[in-house]
Amino acid sequence: MSILQPSDRGEQRLPDGVVVASFATYAEAQAAVNKVSEAEAEIRGLAIVGNDLKLVERVMGRLTWGKVAFNGMLRGLMFGVFFGLAIYLLMPESLQSAFILPLLGAAMGIILAIVTHAMTRKRREFSSVQQVMATRYDIVAPQTIAGKTMHVIGQRAAAAPVTTPAEAPVVPAPESPQA
Repeated sequence: MSILQPSDRGEQRLPDGVVVASFATYAEAQAAVNKVSEAEAEIRGLAIVGNDLKLVERVMGRLTWGKVAFNGMLRGLMFGVFFGLAIYLLMPESLQSAFILPLLGAAMGIILAIVTHAMTRKRREFSSVQQVMATRYDIVAPQTIAGKTMHVIGQRAAAAPVTTPAEAPVVPAPESPQA
């Protein structure tokens, strides 16, 4: 978990230092920083930098009028429950409002969801979730602690893992011309 104080944020730029390790997942990079911390080495100034960002959009399914109305009803219902409880807590004598507001919220949610879907139907007929992911996570350390950090992690700095093909392609020898 990252908790930054306003004074810690500084300017928005990439960290300076040496790449001491590279990992395929964020969890592996986080475990390496934990390893450095557990060894009681200096960790102030370490940074986990995600590289080669990709936008991944996962399609969840086709949008139908029924799904749109149901999802709108759920959103409106939750909104109505929230306001109904808030009004009931402020004015306990208005118990009827606590029951009516969720129903009104559900009805408004259905109407708004159907109108919104009708306006965007030709452009988007599926539901999806977008996620930004990195393909590699580097641990960057200031020059002063880079050597110790590399030693504790037990990995040399590498830009990316090198992959080699299992077998080299075989190129047939050219045939000699027949006379």
